Order: sequence, then C-alpha cells, then structure tokens
Amino acid sequence: MTHRPDRGIRSSCSLRSIAFALLFGACSLGCDDGDSNPAAALGEPDVAGWDSSAALTLAPATAPAGLGDLDATFYEGVSCGAFAEDLVDLFVPNDLTAPAPLFLFFHGGGFTGGSRTQVYGGSSAADLRALVDAGVVYATADYRLLSEPDADGVIKPLQDGQVCLQYLRLHAEELGIDPTRVVVAGSSAGAGLSLWLGTASELAVRNHENPVLRQSSRVSGVVALETQATYDLGRWATDVFTEYNFDLLGLAAAIGLEGRLLAFFGITELEDFDSPATLRYRRAVDMLGLMSHDDPPIFVRNQNTPVSRPLTPDVAFHHPAHARAVYERALEVDVEVVAYASGLDIVAPSGESVVDFALRVLEVPSP
Repeated sequence: MTHRPDRGIRSSCSLRSIAFALLFGACSLGCDDGDSNPAAALGEPDVAGWDSSAALTLAPATAPAGLGDLDATFYEGVSCGAFAEDLVDLFVPNDLTAPAPLFLFFHGGGFTGGSRTQVYGGSSAADLRALVDAGVVYATADYRLLSEPDADGVIKPLQDGQVCLQYLRLHAEELGIDPTRVVVAGSSAGAGLSLWLGTASELAVRNHENPVLRQSSRVSGVVALETQATYDLGRWATDVFTEYNFDLLGLAAAIGLEGRLLAFFGITELEDFDSPATLRYRRAVDMLGLMSHDDPPIFVRNQNTPVSRPLTPDVAFHHPAHARAVYERALEVDVEVVAYASGLDIVAPSGESVVDFALRVLEVPSP
C-alpha cells in the first residue's frame, strides 16, 4: 500500500536543497549526538588514522558480464571506509551535464556473507541498468561482516554503511554526484542497513577532525527488499510476529543460532540480552523506534517468503510481517511508505516498482 502524508514529499526541491546545504561541510547546525539520537549512542564509527579527504584515484575498469553495453564508466573496488572490506563499485553515466543523483545499494547475506557483486544478475541488474540509463549514479558496497563471537555486533556493518554514504558525499564533486539526492537501498541485511540509515536521524558529527564524519547521513529515500523491521530482535515477538507467540531465544536455541544472536549485540551470554547495556544497544538499532515523521519516503517489499510460522532463519528474517511492521509504523508517524507484503493484503495501489520509486524521490523524469 502507498501512504503519502499531506505535507508532500520532503517539501519542495528548493527547501530541501537549503536544508541539505546547512548540513553539509562542517555541519555546524542540526547535528545529533548520543544524548538526542539513540542511533548515535553507541559511539562514532571507527575512522581513526584514515585520511578520508585524500583525492580519489579512479581508474575505469571492465564492466561486469552483461553490463558492458551500459553508457557509463565502471569503477571497481573503490575504498570507501577505514577497513579493507569497505569497498564500493560505481557506475557513473557518461557525458553528465550536471551532478547526478546517487543510488547506493548494500548487499544481503545475514551480515555473515554476501558481496557487492550480487546486483550484477537477475532483477537487481535490470534495476541497475534502468537507473543508470536514467542518469543515476549506481553504487554497490561491501562492509565488514560479523564473526562469532563479535565484540562489536551489528553496529559494525551499520556504521560501515554510514561511513560509505558519507564518504561518497565528501567526494561528490569528484564523482559527479549531487549530494542532496541520494537513495539508500538493499536486500535482506542490506535492506535493514538502509532502513537504519533512513530512520537514524542525523549522524553527522559537528567539527569532527575527520571530514567524512561531518557529512550528512540523511537521504532522499529508502528501498528495503526482504528486510527486517528492526534489529531490536526482542521486538519481533511484540511488533512483528504478533500472531505467532514468537520466542526468539527459544528459536535460537532450537536451531543452533545462539552464537549468532550473541554476536549480533556483541555479548557473550544470553543472560545479558536484557541487561541495561544491551537494552541501550537494542534501542540504537531499533528502526521501528527510530522512525519519525521527518524521515524520508520508504519503499518496502517482502514477497519471497511464505506467510508461515517463523521456525527457520530464512522465514524469521524475511517474513512479510517485517514489511507489515514497517508499513504500520510509517502510517503511525506519518512517513510516506510504498509497501508490498505478500500474503498479508498489503499491496501498494500505485504499483510503483523500485525504479519508479527511486526516480520519483530523486526527482528524475522517467525515461
């Protein structure tokens, strides 16, 4: 279903541009911190010792198989963070006459696997092609994965995604990007990462010594495919799987995923799941709780998993009930949402596709 608040989509272009202008650069106005923004409560991303402002060294590469005919220059494995895993591939349309909007995609894989190259086949490749043909810069990024145990937890890949977004904004002029027009997108874990970025309020740090963290983290839209509604997994019983008497800890024990659950929050004992420190962590990654009326439009679609009791990891993490929870929360806080939740009677009457939605919120005329 589609819900568009009466206030319109991010007001007007001129007002949006003014708002973003105030946020970019030194970010002396409006930047949140851990006291006012729960998503920032776990501390800043680790960028120590990384010279994010160094000029980009861009060398055109051979495009992936099946995409070589695109009228775009392909850049492969561009560093976009402080760690070796933080890499991004970019398709920059040729002969741009003005800065182009950005579509930044994060891959799935449960934060334990996956690759930025996943978009080079299937329906994702078709979306990539359509967006580049419409004059959009398409980027697909890697991030650090979780291990078992993991002292950092899921905030690690989430913040890697944040820094990648901020890095592309820092170097927007070199890349031909319009930093005020950005959609973040992803599938599965990458969808959750994108939803977190879209709901986390401003994560820029005013006057930070590393210029990358001064860049705005706010976006024009979110595309979440086969997403999780929240990474406060304790809310899945009360806000996602309300009809199933869902028992997260019991399911984790039954299918041997206790270690993965612990790693998700950087803890070592199940008894710590409800500790004050873990509750603070859970609030920081709770996209439903973070969502507020000033967040960007959201496209959410969970359609590849049947509506059934969540007794396996695949069903639990990709159930249409996640899309329903995002849709209902967006209605509650008056955020525009285009939602598809297969089997739950939630189908956007507009019929918008990923490409339709992205071009609309990026203010690009449909080809």
